[in-house]
This record gives sequence, structure tokens and C-alpha cells, in this order.
Amino acid sequence: MIRFRNKTGHTTGPDITPLLDVVFILLIFFVVSAVFTLKGMDMELPKAETSQSISGRCLEIVLRADGSLLMDGAEATLLDIRYALDHAAALPQSARPGQIVLKADPHSQVQPFLDLVDLVRKHGFQNLVIATRSLSSPEADS
Repeated sequence: MIRFRNKTGHTTGPDITPLLDVVFILLIFFVVSAVFTLKGMDMELPKAETSQSISGRCLEIVLRADGSLLMDGAEATLLDIRYALDHAAALPQSARPGQIVLKADPHSQVQPFLDLVDLVRKHGFQNLVIATRSLSSPEADS
């Protein structure tokens, strides 16, 4: 390696600051551009003959068999869902979720599910979708 001496006699080396800057910028670029997967929960949905696929922006609310709730994949309480619906209802029509998707475990209680339906409708969302599995799907036989 080439060593340089300055006027005071101290040995100096090449400046690696720009190299470190480039390395950190590349690190930030790769972290930001990495694909993150959302963890969901495998759930057996009820079966229906008239099921259709959904598209567009939606807010997904899941009612588990034990009565606990998920909202867009994250643990939530009924109060959290109420706040999210308040916020969504305050948005302009073009920015609101196109659909509210309710998924309920077949073994969940009916009353909490009806409470969710009432809560969604009280906030003015009429495009309510109840998620089911098609009877003709391969998973329907299990």
C-alpha cells in the first residue's frame, strides 16, 4: 500500500470515506427495495356455492374461532376496528377501501360476527363481503 507523508511527518493512507458512503447507500437501497412478506393465518373458511373472487382495495377483518380478531393481518380489538372504520369513513370516497371483507372461522360464534357486520354498516360501508370457499375448489374436500 502506498503511504504518504504530510509536512508534519505523520503517515497517512488513502481516504476511504467516499467508499463507506457508497457502501451505506447501497445497503439502504437493498433494505428498502427488499420484498417483505406478510404473515397471515391459515384459516378454514366456510363453504358456499355462489362464491366469487374479489378485487380492488379492501379492509380485511378476520374473526377466529376463539373470538380474537385480526385486521389486515395484525392482531386487533373491536375498538381498533372501530377506530379504523372511523378513519376510513372520514376519507374522501375515492380514498376509502372499496370493500370490507369479513372472514370468520366456521367454528366461531355467530354473535361476534353479527356485531362486526353491524359495526361496519353503522360506519356507512354497504359494500360488505363475507369471505367463503367455493364448493368446487380443491380445498373444499378437506
